[in-house]
Amino acid sequence: MKIVRKTSVFSLLLALAMVVSMLAVPAAAASSGPRLVTSSEEATSQEVGFTGLPDGCQSLQVTFDLSADGAVYAFAADNSVSSIPGVYTTFKQDGAKVTVYVTAKSGTLTDNGALTLGVISTVDTPFTVTKALDMKTLDSGLGETTYPTVDEDGVTGEVVTTWPITVKSATGGKVTVSPTRAPAGMSVTLTVQPEDGYQLEQLTAADASGKTLELRDRGEGRYTFTMPSSAVTVTATFQGGETAATLPFTDVAADSWYYDSVAYVYEKGLMGGTGDGLFAPDLTTSRAMIVTILYRLENSPAVTTSAGFTDVAADTWYTDAVNWANANGIVTGYGDGRFGPEDTITREQMAVILYRAAKLLGRDVSARADLSGYTDAANVGEYAVEAMQWAVAQGLLTGTDAGALLPSGSATRSQAAALLMRFCENVLK
Repeated sequence: MKIVRKTSVFSLLLALAMVVSMLAVPAAAASSGPRLVTSSEEATSQEVGFTGLPDGCQSLQVTFDLSADGAVYAFAADNSVSSIPGVYTTFKQDGAKVTVYVTAKSGTLTDNGALTLGVISTVDTPFTVTKALDMKTLDSGLGETTYPTVDEDGVTGEVVTTWPITVKSATGGKVTVSPTRAPAGMSVTLTVQPEDGYQLEQLTAADASGKTLELRDRGEGRYTFTMPSSAVTVTATFQGGETAATLPFTDVAADSWYYDSVAYVYEKGLMGGTGDGLFAPDLTTSRAMIVTILYRLENSPAVTTSAGFTDVAADTWYTDAVNWANANGIVTGYGDGRFGPEDTITREQMAVILYRAAKLLGRDVSARADLSGYTDAANVGEYAVEAMQWAVAQGLLTGTDAGALLPSGSATRSQAAALLMRFCENVLK
């Protein structure tokens, strides 16, 4: 991927900066880390970029300190950035500061550590770029590095890299972590909370390579470990509880990861089979299915109003559920008169529906998780950001092993069963 245009003045300066950083001083004394590179062909615009960025940089957030206060600034991404498949860029202005955010859905942003971000400009106000502040980069290993100040001479201030700690959900209890991101060497605390009738059977923490970390028992359900230089995954298993009921479904094995979840929603009357003794765990879940499950959770109250959706007939198995959900602000449809009952529900749509349902039921929905550590956080729809932050904070949704949220991904019936069990146990408890 070609990041810098060879024909531009900016390209020559960028290349020169890279050469100088390598050759101007002995290698042992060379300054490492990012450097700000700017170029201007006219006083009302500045092309900005960096050299010395870390390998595998997938997203970058940086605030540029500009000399002209009171001016209205615009930002246009460089062609080398905007042409990356799935790239997302945005900016915002606060006085004489412009913050730019760019993330790649796949691949990396840099070419040998160099990145041409784009052009900051005004209509008619001359200005210069004095420095870059609070620059954050996220690499392919989910390491987030913060640089307090970056200018043409390099970095000023303490550079800190942190990695996320992800806790896998478990039946019979939960584990909370503090902090949720940490630098190498920091002590991280895990707090184990078994449910009534359960006790902790096993607790492990592993780094990105799968190496098990040493856990120290601090008593009262608290354990600590020392953060490595990578992301960490925490896994817990609990034993005890009531013996799981025998399910009538021939396609739900007793040793499947979703058995307890399916048993839970089946016993609660939230989900049934699809016929012929099947649960169809791998079948995708529709919007009508999720709304109907929530309707059952509320004991199927009488419905006297119609949502008026053009694709919801008056006599379907989901009609009352959709009308109830619409009347209570849980669903609003697509805005063109349709609800899309048979459409496969996405993970972010499910988060929004559960978020609104929790509000309707008077539950606290103030919890928010930081999504910036997920590789595809920028792909979350604007309407769903708060709901996704809440769903992750509540443990309803978790990222993949690769650190992705998959907001547009679908949910199978087995995944929906697990999510609904967590919703009932974590939110409606």
